[in-house]
Amino acid sequence: MTVEGTHNLWGDLHSPESSPAESDFTVIGIPFDGLASARTGAALAPQRIRYWSRHLAPFSEDRTRLGGMRICDLGDIKIVDARHDFEQVRKSVAQLPNIPILLGGDHSVSIPILQGQRQRFAGQRLGVLWVDAHPDLCDEFDGSPLSHACTLRRGLDAGIAPQDICMVGLRSWEEQELDLIENGQLNVYSMQQIADHGMKVVAAEVRGILSACDAIHISLDIDALDPSVAPGTGIPDCGGLTMREVLTLLKALQGLPLVGLDLVEVSPPLDPSEATVFAALKIIMEFIAVLARSATV
Repeated sequence: MTVEGTHNLWGDLHSPESSPAESDFTVIGIPFDGLASARTGAALAPQRIRYWSRHLAPFSEDRTRLGGMRICDLGDIKIVDARHDFEQVRKSVAQLPNIPILLGGDHSVSIPILQGQRQRFAGQRLGVLWVDAHPDLCDEFDGSPLSHACTLRRGLDAGIAPQDICMVGLRSWEEQELDLIENGQLNVYSMQQIADHGMKVVAAEVRGILSACDAIHISLDIDALDPSVAPGTGIPDCGGLTMREVLTLLKALQGLPLVGLDLVEVSPPLDPSEATVFAALKIIMEFIAVLARSATV
């Protein structure tokens, strides 16, 4: 079925005839929310994000022209049983020749994404910018080591060094996470720290840490944003980031070796206004703009 829109898919950046090798970015949807611990609906996010991407123009907010960037959208990877099907996600990410933009789904889908990126950049320092209200450092949650509350713990198990991880926007904790948070060499920037010092200061510190890495992946849970901005998520937590703070953080990474973005936990049924979907699209387009500006420097 053809969906009418002001523009074509991904704000005119999608090239249906192009392969990942011929594109700057590959979009893959992972419509799965079977390991969410609270409200579901994130499985519907890839379809809604794609739908509204047709109503975007190929520009960033500072008028960076994105028309020179090309997106190959490979569609969705269906997850029925995470224990088996996550392997397809890992393989797909590990084999990509360009920059993946991955659409969850709940945050559990980032487990194979991080594993795939670790494999893809084997022998190199892989940094992770983790933007989330929650650390997701549980070893097991709701009886599963693959819960969306265990994602970053599995990333550490995959060999991502804790000192190469920056966690921004945290404000909710589980008892089993606290030892790693307090003693695990992770770089933690809670919402209280951001409120006290300002995002420009925090973003500069994050840039300084991640600049030592050979490759940087961004994992962004939409619940990092305050629910007044993005209410459509499974576990909203008040006192979160503004959209301007998220964009300030992204733009601070200009020129660093960004190698991927996963954006998760958008639940369209929980936000009839679809403002949360548009927040996700804004983040994706500004991420693309950071890479577009880096390419012209």
